[in-house]
Amino acid sequence: MRLVLSGALLLSVCILDGCARYWYQEGKSLKQTKEDLAVCQAEANRYSQDDVGSGRGLDSYDGRLVRQCMEERGYRRVTENELPARVRRESSPVFGVPGVAGTID
Repeated sequence: MRLVLSGALLLSVCILDGCARYWYQEGKSLKQTKEDLAVCQAEANRYSQDDVGSGRGLDSYDGRLVRQCMEERGYRRVTENELPARVRRESSPVFGVPGVAGTID
């Protein structure tokens, strides 16, 4: 019971504090960010190996490949609070995986 309460407290603090993360690069549109992420995900799928431990989190093999690809393209993982006010955001449907953010197309 104590563990459940601790988890719920951590989650609520995270939500209120803006723990959501996004891939963001100043000057990139939301459309460009989505396209770059799709390219990185496709590249990760090409190198993915079922026996390495695939998954969707950033610590998974696929996640590390996507993270490296996005960082090589100049993106940073930022929190909600770090984003400029006039930037569109799209959260990821997968918990623990960054969404995308960019200027309005």
